[in-house]
Amino acid sequence: MTLMHCRSTSRPKTLARIVIFLRCSGLALLAVLIGGCAHRPAHQSADLIGCLWYVTPAKQTQAFDLDAEELDAIKALRMHVVVLMGSAFGATTTETSDPSEVLFQAADQRRMEFYVSIGSMREWWTQPDATAELARARERIQALHQRYGRHSSFKGFYVPYETYVMWGAQRELARTLYREVAAACKAIAPTKPVMISPFFILDETQALGDFRWATPADYTEFWTDILHDSAIDIVALQDRGEHLSYYTDAQCAPFFAAMKQACDVTGKQLWANVETGELLVDSPADYVARFGLKTHVNDPRTRPYWRGVPVEKLAAKLRFVRAYTPTAITWGYREFIRPAVSRTNHLYQDYQRLLAPETPRSETK
Repeated sequence: MTLMHCRSTSRPKTLARIVIFLRCSGLALLAVLIGGCAHRPAHQSADLIGCLWYVTPAKQTQAFDLDAEELDAIKALRMHVVVLMGSAFGATTTETSDPSEVLFQAADQRRMEFYVSIGSMREWWTQPDATAELARARERIQALHQRYGRHSSFKGFYVPYETYVMWGAQRELARTLYREVAAACKAIAPTKPVMISPFFILDETQALGDFRWATPADYTEFWTDILHDSAIDIVALQDRGEHLSYYTDAQCAPFFAAMKQACDVTGKQLWANVETGELLVDSPADYVARFGLKTHVNDPRTRPYWRGVPVEKLAAKLRFVRAYTPTAITWGYREFIRPAVSRTNHLYQDYQRLLAPETPRSETK
Protein backbone atom coordinates (compact mmCIF):
# COMPACT_ATOMS: atom_id res chain seq x y z
CA MET A 1 0.00 0.00 0.00
CA THR A 2 1.34 3.46 -0.95
CA LEU A 3 0.43 6.87 0.45
CA MET A 4 -1.22 7.74 -2.83
CA HIS A 5 -3.71 4.93 -2.28
CA CYS A 6 -4.76 6.46 1.06
CA ARG A 7 -5.77 9.83 -0.30
CA SER A 8 -9.53 10.53 -0.32
CA THR A 9 -12.02 13.28 0.50
CA SER A 10 -14.68 10.74 1.37
CA ARG A 11 -14.81 10.14 5.14
CA PRO A 12 -16.32 6.59 4.98
CA LYS A 13 -13.76 5.51 2.40
CA THR A 14 -10.99 7.10 4.45
CA LEU A 15 -12.08 5.23 7.59
CA ALA A 16 -12.29 1.99 5.69
CA ARG A 17 -8.81 2.45 4.31
CA ILE A 18 -7.44 3.32 7.74
CA VAL A 19 -8.85 0.03 9.03
CA ILE A 20 -7.23 -1.83 6.12
CA PHE A 21 -3.94 -0.04 6.79
CA LEU A 22 -4.02 -1.01 10.48
CA ARG A 23 -4.80 -4.60 9.60
CA CYS A 24 -1.92 -4.67 7.11
CA SER A 25 0.37 -3.11 9.69
CA GLY A 26 -0.66 -5.71 12.24
CA LEU A 27 0.10 -8.51 9.80
CA ALA A 28 3.45 -6.93 9.01
CA LEU A 29 4.29 -6.73 12.72
CA LEU A 30 3.29 -10.36 13.15
CA ALA A 31 5.53 -11.31 10.23
CA VAL A 32 8.43 -9.44 11.83
CA LEU A 33 7.87 -11.23 15.12
CA ILE A 34 7.70 -14.60 13.42
CA GLY A 35 10.78 -13.80 11.38
CA GLY A 36 12.63 -12.79 14.52
CA CYS A 37 11.73 -16.06 16.22
CA ALA A 38 13.00 -17.97 13.19
CA HIS A 39 16.50 -16.70 13.98
CA ARG A 40 16.56 -18.28 17.44
CA PRO A 41 17.94 -21.77 16.77
CA ALA A 42 18.60 -22.41 20.47
CA HIS A 43 14.84 -22.74 20.98
CA GLN A 44 14.05 -24.62 17.79
CA SER A 45 17.10 -26.76 17.02
CA ALA A 46 19.04 -29.47 18.80
CA ASP A 47 22.58 -28.51 19.84
CA LEU A 48 25.24 -30.31 17.80
CA ILE A 49 27.80 -31.05 20.52
CA GLY A 50 30.11 -33.60 18.93
CA CYS A 51 31.05 -36.14 16.29
CA LEU A 52 32.06 -39.75 15.79
CA TRP A 53 35.62 -40.34 14.60
CA TYR A 54 37.02 -43.61 13.29
CA VAL A 55 40.62 -43.29 14.44
CA THR A 56 43.20 -44.48 11.90
CA PRO A 57 47.00 -44.24 11.87
CA ALA A 58 48.34 -41.16 10.10
CA LYS A 59 51.14 -41.25 7.55
CA GLN A 60 53.61 -40.33 10.24
CA THR A 61 54.82 -43.14 12.46
CA GLN A 62 53.07 -43.42 15.82
CA ALA A 63 50.38 -40.82 15.11
CA PHE A 64 46.65 -40.67 14.38
CA ASP A 65 44.59 -38.80 11.81
CA LEU A 66 42.88 -37.19 14.82
CA ASP A 67 45.35 -34.76 16.36
CA ALA A 68 45.45 -31.41 18.16
CA GLU A 69 44.77 -29.48 14.97
CA GLU A 70 41.69 -31.58 14.23
CA LEU A 71 40.47 -31.12 17.81
CA ASP A 72 40.78 -27.36 17.37
CA ALA A 73 38.70 -27.52 14.20
CA ILE A 74 36.03 -29.50 16.05
CA LYS A 75 35.95 -26.99 18.89
CA ALA A 76 35.68 -24.10 16.43
CA LEU A 77 32.26 -25.52 15.49
CA ARG A 78 31.23 -25.38 19.16
CA MET A 79 31.53 -29.16 19.47
CA HIS A 80 33.33 -30.69 22.44
CA VAL A 81 32.40 -34.41 22.34
CA VAL A 82 34.18 -37.02 20.22
CA VAL A 83 33.21 -40.69 20.04
CA LEU A 84 36.50 -42.50 19.39
CA MET A 85 36.09 -45.60 17.24
CA GLY A 86 38.49 -48.04 15.61
CA SER A 87 40.85 -50.72 16.88
CA ALA A 88 43.95 -48.52 16.40
CA PHE A 89 43.00 -46.35 19.35
CA GLY A 90 44.55 -47.62 22.56
CA ALA A 91 46.46 -50.33 20.73
CA THR A 92 49.37 -48.59 19.00
CA THR A 93 52.00 -48.15 21.71
CA THR A 94 55.74 -48.49 22.04
CA GLU A 95 58.16 -48.08 24.92
CA THR A 96 58.64 -44.42 24.03
CA SER A 97 55.41 -43.32 22.33
CA ASP A 98 51.68 -43.73 22.81
CA PRO A 99 49.59 -41.66 20.36
CA SER A 100 46.44 -42.38 22.36
CA GLU A 101 48.02 -40.81 25.44
CA VAL A 102 49.05 -37.78 23.38
CA LEU A 103 45.49 -37.41 22.13
CA PHE A 104 44.03 -37.62 25.63
CA GLN A 105 46.45 -34.95 26.82
CA ALA A 106 45.40 -32.66 23.97
CA ALA A 107 41.74 -33.22 24.80
CA ASP A 108 42.37 -32.53 28.50
CA GLN A 109 43.93 -29.18 27.62
CA ARG A 110 40.91 -28.26 25.47
CA ARG A 111 38.31 -29.48 28.00
CA MET A 112 36.87 -31.92 25.52
CA GLU A 113 35.08 -35.20 26.21
CA PHE A 114 35.85 -38.60 24.68
CA TYR A 115 33.50 -41.57 24.58
CA VAL A 116 35.85 -44.46 23.85
CA SER A 117 34.65 -47.45 21.84
CA ILE A 118 35.08 -50.85 23.42
CA GLY A 119 35.24 -52.37 19.92
CA SER A 120 33.61 -55.58 18.74
CA MET A 121 34.36 -58.86 17.03
CA ARG A 122 33.89 -58.92 13.28
CA GLU A 123 30.24 -59.85 12.56
CA TRP A 124 29.52 -60.21 16.26
CA TRP A 125 25.84 -60.91 15.54
CA THR A 126 26.73 -64.28 13.94
CA GLN A 127 28.35 -65.68 17.10
CA PRO A 128 26.65 -68.79 18.55
CA ASP A 129 26.75 -67.23 22.02
CA ALA A 130 28.20 -64.21 23.82
CA THR A 131 31.14 -65.95 25.54
CA ALA A 132 33.99 -65.00 23.23
CA GLU A 133 32.82 -61.45 22.61
CA LEU A 134 32.27 -60.79 26.30
CA ALA A 135 35.79 -61.97 27.14
CA ARG A 136 37.25 -59.70 24.46
CA ALA A 137 35.14 -56.69 25.52
CA ARG A 138 35.96 -57.02 29.22
CA GLU A 139 39.67 -57.20 28.48
CA ARG A 140 39.53 -54.06 26.31
CA ILE A 141 37.41 -52.11 28.81
CA GLN A 142 39.86 -52.89 31.58
CA ALA A 143 42.89 -52.03 29.44
CA LEU A 144 41.44 -48.75 28.21
CA HIS A 145 40.51 -47.55 31.66
CA GLN A 146 43.75 -48.71 33.25
CA ARG A 147 45.80 -46.76 30.69
CA TYR A 148 43.68 -43.64 30.22
CA GLY A 149 40.97 -43.54 32.89
CA ARG A 150 42.77 -40.82 34.86
CA HIS A 151 42.24 -38.28 32.08
CA SER A 152 39.45 -35.75 32.56
CA SER A 153 38.62 -36.09 28.85
CA PHE A 154 37.78 -39.80 29.25
CA LYS A 155 34.07 -39.09 29.66
CA GLY A 156 32.54 -42.47 28.95
CA PHE A 157 32.35 -45.65 26.89
CA TYR A 158 30.82 -46.31 23.48
CA VAL A 159 29.38 -49.77 22.73
CA PRO A 160 29.48 -50.18 18.93
CA TYR A 161 26.86 -52.91 18.44
CA GLU A 162 25.01 -50.78 15.92
CA THR A 163 21.79 -52.56 15.06
CA TYR A 164 18.06 -51.92 14.72
CA VAL A 165 15.88 -54.90 15.73
CA MET A 166 16.76 -58.57 16.14
CA TRP A 167 14.66 -61.68 16.49
CA GLY A 168 15.05 -65.17 17.97
CA ALA A 169 18.54 -66.28 18.98
CA GLN A 170 20.09 -63.05 17.70
CA ARG A 171 17.83 -61.07 19.98
CA GLU A 172 19.00 -63.07 22.99
CA LEU A 173 22.61 -62.55 21.92
CA ALA A 174 22.09 -58.79 21.61
CA ARG A 175 20.33 -58.57 24.97
CA THR A 176 23.14 -60.46 26.69
CA LEU A 177 25.89 -58.38 25.09
CA TYR A 178 24.28 -55.01 25.78
CA ARG A 179 23.58 -55.99 29.38
CA GLU A 180 26.92 -57.59 30.21
CA VAL A 181 29.17 -55.15 28.34
CA ALA A 182 27.44 -52.13 29.91
CA ALA A 183 27.76 -53.82 33.30
CA ALA A 184 31.48 -54.38 32.67
CA CYS A 185 31.90 -50.68 31.91
CA LYS A 186 30.13 -49.72 35.13
CA ALA A 187 32.15 -52.23 37.16
CA ILE A 188 35.38 -50.54 36.04
CA ALA A 189 34.10 -46.93 36.07
CA PRO A 190 30.69 -46.55 37.76
CA THR A 191 30.32 -42.83 36.99
CA LYS A 192 31.22 -42.94 33.29
CA PRO A 193 28.20 -42.95 30.95
CA VAL A 194 27.72 -45.74 28.41
CA MET A 195 26.53 -44.73 24.93
CA ILE A 196 25.12 -46.66 21.97
CA SER A 197 24.00 -45.50 18.50
CA PRO A 198 21.38 -47.75 16.90
CA PHE A 199 19.67 -47.14 13.58
CA PHE A 200 16.33 -47.92 11.95
CA ILE A 201 15.46 -49.32 8.54
CA LEU A 202 13.02 -47.57 6.21
CA ASP A 203 13.46 -49.97 3.28
CA GLU A 204 10.15 -51.77 3.77
CA THR A 205 10.25 -53.29 0.26
CA GLN A 206 13.75 -54.78 0.78
CA ALA A 207 15.20 -53.03 -2.26
CA LEU A 208 18.56 -52.64 -0.49
CA GLY A 209 18.86 -56.18 0.80
CA ASP A 210 17.05 -59.01 2.55
CA PHE A 211 16.71 -57.21 5.86
CA ARG A 212 13.60 -57.97 7.84
CA TRP A 213 11.63 -54.76 8.33
CA ALA A 214 10.48 -53.75 11.80
CA THR A 215 7.47 -51.54 12.44
CA PRO A 216 7.73 -48.61 14.88
CA ALA A 217 5.78 -50.75 17.37
CA ASP A 218 8.36 -53.55 16.96
CA TYR A 219 11.07 -50.96 17.47
CA THR A 220 9.61 -49.68 20.73
CA GLU A 221 9.14 -53.18 22.09
CA PHE A 222 12.67 -54.35 21.21
CA TRP A 223 14.49 -51.32 22.56
CA THR A 224 12.38 -51.10 25.70
CA ASP A 225 13.42 -54.67 26.42
CA ILE A 226 17.11 -54.03 25.68
CA LEU A 227 17.35 -50.77 27.61
CA HIS A 228 15.35 -51.96 30.62
CA ASP A 229 17.78 -54.83 31.04
CA SER A 230 21.03 -52.83 30.80
CA ALA A 231 23.11 -50.02 32.32
CA ILE A 232 23.21 -48.08 29.04
CA ASP A 233 22.87 -44.34 29.69
CA ILE A 234 22.70 -42.63 26.29
CA VAL A 235 21.01 -43.70 23.06
CA ALA A 236 22.25 -41.60 20.11
CA LEU A 237 19.72 -42.60 17.46
CA GLN A 238 20.95 -42.38 13.87
CA ASP A 239 18.63 -39.99 12.09
CA ARG A 240 18.42 -41.51 8.59
CA GLY A 241 17.75 -45.11 7.70
CA GLU A 242 20.43 -46.49 5.37
CA HIS A 243 22.01 -43.00 4.97
CA LEU A 244 19.93 -42.25 1.85
CA SER A 245 19.31 -38.62 0.92
CA TYR A 246 15.73 -39.05 -0.30
CA TYR A 247 14.28 -40.13 3.05
CA THR A 248 12.11 -37.47 4.67
CA ASP A 249 11.45 -36.29 8.21
CA ALA A 250 7.94 -37.70 7.96
CA GLN A 251 9.33 -41.18 7.26
CA CYS A 252 11.81 -40.98 10.13
CA ALA A 253 9.49 -39.45 12.73
CA PRO A 254 7.67 -42.68 13.76
CA PHE A 255 10.98 -44.32 14.67
CA PHE A 256 12.20 -41.32 16.65
CA ALA A 257 8.89 -41.36 18.51
CA ALA A 258 9.30 -45.10 19.10
CA MET A 259 12.80 -44.73 20.52
CA LYS A 260 11.81 -41.75 22.63
CA GLN A 261 9.05 -43.84 24.16
CA ALA A 262 11.52 -46.65 24.91
CA CYS A 263 14.00 -44.20 26.49
CA ASP A 264 11.30 -42.44 28.52
CA VAL A 265 10.00 -45.73 29.91
CA THR A 266 13.47 -46.96 30.86
CA GLY A 267 14.93 -43.67 32.07
CA LYS A 268 17.64 -43.33 29.39
CA GLN A 269 18.87 -40.16 27.66
CA LEU A 270 17.90 -39.88 24.01
CA TRP A 271 20.35 -38.07 21.74
CA ALA A 272 20.29 -37.86 17.95
CA ASN A 273 23.09 -38.95 15.66
CA VAL A 274 22.40 -36.37 12.95
CA GLU A 275 24.36 -37.68 10.00
CA THR A 276 26.39 -35.23 7.92
CA GLY A 277 27.23 -37.79 5.24
CA GLU A 278 24.67 -39.24 2.85
CA LEU A 279 24.29 -41.24 -0.34
CA LEU A 280 22.82 -38.90 -2.94
CA VAL A 281 19.98 -40.60 -4.83
CA ASP A 282 16.56 -39.30 -5.86
CA SER A 283 14.28 -42.24 -5.03
CA PRO A 284 14.16 -46.01 -4.49
CA ALA A 285 13.71 -46.47 -8.24
CA ASP A 286 16.77 -44.32 -8.91
CA TYR A 287 18.79 -46.38 -6.42
CA VAL A 288 17.83 -49.70 -8.05
CA ALA A 289 18.39 -48.36 -11.56
CA ARG A 290 21.84 -47.06 -10.67
CA PHE A 291 23.18 -49.79 -8.38
CA GLY A 292 20.89 -52.81 -8.83
CA LEU A 293 18.29 -54.52 -6.68
CA LYS A 294 19.48 -55.75 -3.26
CA THR A 295 22.71 -53.73 -3.45
CA HIS A 296 23.91 -52.65 -0.01
CA VAL A 297 24.54 -48.94 0.57
CA ASN A 298 28.20 -49.67 1.39
CA ASP A 299 28.82 -51.49 -1.88
CA PRO A 300 31.87 -50.07 -3.72
CA ARG A 301 29.62 -49.01 -6.60
CA THR A 302 27.98 -46.37 -4.40
CA ARG A 303 31.21 -44.63 -3.34
CA PRO A 304 31.28 -41.86 -5.97
CA TYR A 305 27.80 -40.73 -4.93
CA TRP A 306 28.41 -40.07 -1.24
CA ARG A 307 28.60 -36.45 -0.16
CA GLY A 308 28.63 -34.13 2.83
CA VAL A 309 25.18 -32.90 3.83
CA PRO A 310 24.63 -29.28 2.71
CA VAL A 311 24.36 -26.79 5.55
CA GLU A 312 20.71 -25.97 4.82
CA LYS A 313 19.81 -29.63 5.20
CA LEU A 314 21.83 -29.91 8.41
CA ALA A 315 19.88 -26.97 9.84
CA ALA A 316 16.61 -28.68 8.90
CA LYS A 317 17.75 -31.96 10.48
CA LEU A 318 18.63 -30.23 13.75
CA ARG A 319 15.19 -28.60 13.80
CA PHE A 320 13.52 -31.95 13.14
CA VAL A 321 15.24 -33.89 15.95
CA ARG A 322 14.59 -31.10 18.47
CA ALA A 323 11.05 -32.46 18.88
CA TYR A 324 12.64 -35.55 20.48
CA THR A 325 15.91 -34.38 22.06
CA PRO A 326 17.91 -31.19 22.64
CA THR A 327 21.24 -32.95 22.02
CA ALA A 328 22.88 -34.19 18.83
CA ILE A 329 26.18 -35.64 17.65
CA THR A 330 27.09 -36.47 14.07
CA TRP A 331 28.58 -39.21 11.95
CA GLY A 332 30.02 -37.87 8.71
CA TYR A 333 32.08 -34.94 9.99
CA ARG A 334 35.40 -36.81 9.73
CA GLU A 335 34.57 -38.27 6.32
CA PHE A 336 33.04 -35.25 4.58
CA ILE A 337 33.12 -31.99 6.56
CA ARG A 338 36.44 -31.41 8.34
CA PRO A 339 38.73 -28.85 6.70
CA ALA A 340 41.15 -31.44 5.31
CA VAL A 341 38.45 -33.08 3.15
CA SER A 342 36.10 -30.18 2.38
CA ARG A 343 38.52 -27.66 0.86
CA THR A 344 36.82 -27.77 -2.54
CA ASN A 345 33.22 -27.44 -1.37
CA HIS A 346 33.61 -25.11 1.64
CA LEU A 347 31.28 -27.23 3.80
CA TYR A 348 33.33 -26.64 6.94
CA GLN A 349 33.04 -22.87 6.51
CA ASP A 350 29.30 -23.22 5.88
CA TYR A 351 28.93 -25.26 9.06
CA GLN A 352 30.93 -22.72 11.03
CA ARG A 353 28.59 -19.93 9.92
CA LEU A 354 25.62 -22.02 11.11
CA LEU A 355 27.00 -23.47 14.33
CA ALA A 356 29.37 -20.74 15.53
CA PRO A 357 28.55 -17.56 13.60
CA GLU A 358 30.18 -15.20 16.11
CA THR A 359 33.35 -17.28 16.61
CA PRO A 360 36.46 -15.61 15.13
CA ARG A 361 38.16 -17.79 12.53
CA SER A 362 41.38 -17.61 14.54
CA GLU A 363 39.79 -19.03 17.69
CA THR A 364 40.94 -22.60 18.25
CA LYS A 365 40.68 -23.30 21.96
